Amino acid sequence: MSSLRPVEELLYHMRTVVRSGSDWEANFARSIVKHAKRPAWNPSEKQHQIMQRMVSEMFTHSGTNTSDDIDLIDRGDRHDAA
Repeated sequence: MSSLRPVEELLYHMRTVVRSGSDWEANFARSIVKHAKRPAWNPSEKQHQIMQRMVSEMFTHSGTNTSDDIDLIDRGDRHDAA
């Protein structure tokens, strides 16, 4: 298994999960953000893993269809370019 992202990075993205996640995910993220305000708080290993999964899914399931043929590199073969 790959290493987990730093807690600070995951906390930054938890605010997005609060707004865009399912009810359970939003409640979990809201709770994490609330507890993170405590100076000595650190997530449990399981919380850290769940945060990691939620943030990873946020970036890998962005709503784009991976079967679409997207040309990300401009090869200069467009004839309508000025």
